[in-house]
Amino acid sequence: MEVVEVAGRRELVVGGVAHPLPVDLDDVAALVLARYGVTAWHLLRTCAHLSRGESVVVHDAAGPVGALVVQLAVGFGAGRVIATAPTRARRRLAVRLGADAAVDPSAPDVRERLLAGGPVDVVVGGTVEDALAVLAPFGRLVGHGEPFAVDPVRLGSRAVAGFRLDDCLARPGMVAAALSELIGLTSAGRLRPRAGEQGTTRDDR
Repeated sequence: MEVVEVAGRRELVVGGVAHPLPVDLDDVAALVLARYGVTAWHLLRTCAHLSRGESVVVHDAAGPVGALVVQLAVGFGAGRVIATAPTRARRRLAVRLGADAAVDPSAPDVRERLLAGGPVDVVVGGTVEDALAVLAPFGRLVGHGEPFAVDPVRLGSRAVAGFRLDDCLARPGMVAAALSELIGLTSAGRLRPRAGEQGTTRDDR
């Protein structure tokens, strides 16, 4: 992934395919969208099939992917977005990004707090055990990176889906669909690609 200039115009090259960049999107933000935004977009659009009004729990909500998932879930019309993050600074950031509530994942009553509005429709990240404790029937657990280890018998009517960016890069159309919307949202001021950087400062406590 890189940003190049061709004939006076900047392009974001992902998987060998060039995507034109608007003048108001800086190189760092463009690379964040490619590295993390595409993953966040597909977790909600492709893996979770998020519908308007559905509730979402986002684990590690101030991380580079989680911060984008929170913003996108709000922008896609989620009914309630509950974030988890390990420090007060990160939880405050998640709320500033649009989460309705932010919970300490190590709190003894974390499950009760996640269920304050009832069982949830989508869980992004976390563990299978924790997700099954809060997911509604037909709810979905989605994540990226390491695959989930799950006993299908325990799922009932719930689903688990994983996402690997490398698999997506092999399908340029999937990258283009995500980047088109992500760049548009950023240019419109509705998405802050670098917000996740603010969750890892010296004052993070």
